[in-house]
Amino acid sequence: MADPERLWCPSGSAYAPESLVLAVRDGLDGPPLYLPAPRPAAEALAELADGVEPRRLLRLASHCVPHCLNRAGESCTLATRLTATASPPAPLPPCHLRPRCRWWIQSGPPACRACPQVSTRPGQGAREAR
Repeated sequence: MADPERLWCPSGSAYAPESLVLAVRDGLDGPPLYLPAPRPAAEALAELADGVEPRRLLRLASHCVPHCLNRAGESCTLATRLTATASPPAPLPPCHLRPRCRWWIQSGPPACRACPQVSTRPGQGAREAR
């Protein structure tokens, strides 16, 4: 991953230069199937059909940015909301982002367990991001 000093957002932009694909969704808006290794988003975006919103099929990560609507100082309010309700104990999903993930560093295992449930399309799914 580029710039290892920066924290990453597991609900990131598809178009940031450093963006990575962490998972591919099982069908439009389906659960994410994590890749064995992250892939540059630019490569995956080139393979999408015209008109498909990238976040409907791809789970993307990019640098956590200060101007994000989910930021409050150095904290991510989305991670806080995700972990506000107890989720049942479950194995952590595989993730290459974890060592530099803002959600993991801020909220630990509960954020990781909730991460696959996040929908990055407003109005879709139980939880929403960005």
